Parts: sequence; C-alpha cells; structure tokens
Amino acid sequence: MRKLGVIDLGSNTTRLIVMAYEPGYSFRLTDEVSETVRLAEGIGPSRMLQPAPIRRAVEALRMFYSLCLSTGVDQVIAVGTSAIREAANQAEFWAALRSATPLDLRIISAEEEAYFGYLGAINALPLPTGALFDTGGGSTQVMAVHDRALTRSFSVQAGVVRFTEQFVQSDPINRADLRRLREAARAAFAPLDWLPDLRHGKLGGMGGTVRQLARIDQKQRNYPLERVHGYVLTREALERMIEELARRPRRERLQIPGMKEERVDVTLAGAVIIATLMDRGGFSSLLVSGQGVREGIFYQHFLADQPQPLLADPRRFSVLNLARLTHYEPEHCARVAHLSQSLFDQLAPLHGYGEWERELLGYAAILHDIGVSVGYYDHHKHGEYLIHNATLLGFSHREIVIIAGLVRNHRKGWSGPAPYAAIVTPDDETRIARLSAMLRLAEYLERSKSQIVRDVRVQIGEAITIDIVANGDAHVEIWEATRRSGLLRRSFGREVQIRPA
Repeated sequence: MRKLGVIDLGSNTTRLIVMAYEPGYSFRLTDEVSETVRLAEGIGPSRMLQPAPIRRAVEALRMFYSLCLSTGVDQVIAVGTSAIREAANQAEFWAALRSATPLDLRIISAEEEAYFGYLGAINALPLPTGALFDTGGGSTQVMAVHDRALTRSFSVQAGVVRFTEQFVQSDPINRADLRRLREAARAAFAPLDWLPDLRHGKLGGMGGTVRQLARIDQKQRNYPLERVHGYVLTREALERMIEELARRPRRERLQIPGMKEERVDVTLAGAVIIATLMDRGGFSSLLVSGQGVREGIFYQHFLADQPQPLLADPRRFSVLNLARLTHYEPEHCARVAHLSQSLFDQLAPLHGYGEWERELLGYAAILHDIGVSVGYYDHHKHGEYLIHNATLLGFSHREIVIIAGLVRNHRKGWSGPAPYAAIVTPDDETRIARLSAMLRLAEYLERSKSQIVRDVRVQIGEAITIDIVANGDAHVEIWEATRRSGLLRRSFGREVQIRPA
C-alpha cells in the first residue's frame, strides 16, 4: 500500500491524516493528529498574523512533517486555508516555516477549499441533492449539490475564532453580545438567496465545531453509538445548546459532557453560525460529516484514474473496502449473499420487505465473517464490533445497527437491538430477526465454503419448505442448516423443512 499524509492548516486547528491505500481498490486511515493552533487569533481588521499563533502553527507543521517521515509516508500534501490566505503579513509566516521545516505548504483558494470539502463529504454522506457547509476558524464555505455534483459555492468570513473575538466580549455572554453575534451571522449569509431552493434536499455539515456540537447532543441524549459521522443534528437541539452555552460561564461550559477544552471558547459562536445558516435555508436538521477537506484531497489521489474523484457507489465500495481490509473470502461471501437474497425474494409474501432490506442483507452477507480477522471464536461478536467502528460511507446509523445485528446473529443465538432503541424503529427487532434467519441459513448451506449448494427453492404453505439445489453431495449442509433453522421458524411463526431438491 502507498501512504499519503494530508495536512490542513486551518484558522483554528491544524490536522494531519495518514491514509494507506491501493489506488481505486481499498484504503484505511492509519494515523490522525490534530493540534489547536488558533492561527486566526488576534488577526483583527488589519489581517496581521500574530507572532504566537505563527509559532504554534509552524511548530505543529514541523511535528506533523517529522511524524510523516518517521512513519514511512510516501507523499505529504499540506494546504493552508482562510487565515493564511487572507493574511497581510504572509511573508513573516513563510520565513518562520522555511526556517523550521522543508514542508511545502500550498495556500488554497476559497473555491478550492469548498471543492475539497465537497469531495470529502459527497463521498461519505447519503446526500445526492442539497447543500454542504464547512465552518472553520476563519470562514464558512457553503456548497450547492445536485445529483452529487457541485453546482455552486459561497465563502464568507464567518468563522468560530473570528466571530468569537469580534462579538463574544462577556462571560457568560450578555444579551447585547449575543444579539450582535446573531445579527452578524444573519448578515454573513444574507447573500445566499439560492439556499432556500435546496431545503427539500439534505444539509451536510463539516468541521470541528459541528462535530463538537454533535458529541454534546449525543451525550445529552445518552446516544448509544460513539459514531459522529452520519449523526442527525436537529435545529431544535442546536437551539437548546445555544441557550445552555449562553447562560454558562467558561468554567461551567467545561463541565458540559462531550465538550473539549480547546473548543470551549469558540463553540457558542460556531453554534450560532450553523443555526443561522440552517434558518437561512429552511433546514430543520443536518447530517454531520466526519470527512472534509483532507479526505477530499485524498480522494483526488485514490481515484486519480477516474474522470472525477467520486466513488460511484460509496455504500457498496465501503462495504467491500472493509471486507478487503479484513481478508474476506470473496467466493464464499458471494454465495452466501446469493443464497440469502434468494431466500429473501422467495419469502417476500411472508415478510413484505423491499429493496432496502434486500440491500442491507447483501451487505451483511459480504461482511458476515470479517470477525475472523480478530479470532475465530466469537467472530460474530468481533464482526459486530468492527462494523460499529469501521469507516462505512453513505449509511445512516440505523442501517449500521441493522447490518451489525445481522452479522452478530449469523451463527447462533439471538441478540436483539434493544441497546440501540434510540436509533432503530419498533419493528426493526422483527426485521433483524427475519433477515438474520435468512443469513444464518445461507451461511450453513455454504458450510464447506465450496459452493456445493447452488440455489434454493422455497414453497410456502402451513410450513416453509426449502428444496436445496446442489452440484454434489449436500447432506452436511442440509443437516447443518436444519439444526440452525430455529430463528427462521420463530421469526416467521412456521415450521421449516429443508430437503434435497
């Protein structure tokens, strides 16, 4: 695998990701480091970078570059955004950087920043049409998306560090400061007369502030997943957090569950910026993206042989990517997918499910054995853990819970979705049980991993009769499947008979 390091020098935070990848085939994040440098601190109307922020930024870049060299990174790409882009004294920054490290830093334009952010998010979120935004320390970029294509972008100097310094002059913030903060945010997004036209699509949010707000909301809700990417943050929840942040002094804001100390001063301004943007477009909720500018730059390299650096089907790609990284057996998994989906199609008169459930069942079939990469014993539990902690793109949290549940139940026993009641719907327990039963039966009909069982023929009467179409002696497979048919019997409320065709 090649290794690419991407450094993003932002106005508030500097971040590094290291990606190991085979072009167009698979990738994994191998390292991630962030450092709060507050490069935009004290920049003011003069647009002059201050000596202390310059020192912090240069030291972070030097450390990140050294880390890349020491860990065998093949190529390092470093970009600078709002603060350095707008600085009147760039020469001072360049002199300090070149005296400390040979790192080549490229200042990207506001349009490039929006484009890279779009690439990172559009390859990661289920957002074919709508809007994306990226709120950083110095600016916010807003992008319009139609059929996954970037159609226009907008950049404004409304960033969390910039707005905090300009409008948050009291602790806790007083009414006058809060009013000025809201007015400034409204003025910043006033030119976005095209944003309301996208309100029937989805809104996706990038940046450390939106992820911080999502973590706080998750803690307040006792949300059962640690995953921030793909989290749905409502406008109503955002307003509650604004009210709480506005009435607490700094020392009390630090006690808010999920709050990071390095963001305690700037989160209120960020929340107001994001809430105002949502109001401008008429969005009642947003999808949180864990990917942004850095990942967008990575996709340019990973998909360099394609006309556009867009994954054709992010969901399927990310499932196959996880399977490849865990050394799955393609032929075995393909046969399990075929058999389970054949059962699904023929049992449709009983379950009444559609293409969505069929798709999730197929993904679970591809991933059902990935836990073996950890260890054979309890590999169904290892697989569930890996799915909950993997980079799965384009899936909702509910879909991830369902896929993980199918993998957990593909061997034996039964583990329901009760721990994830805040995410699933009331009928998902039956849905997971029935899909798990089909996956389990398919797995044991492929017990020898030799593709002896070619297909199944289902007859539905008082009992479910399954005739096995095989290319050889399938007695072992039929015996195993019969032993493991209890979940199918219980979830459908009918006896099950499995026999040779």
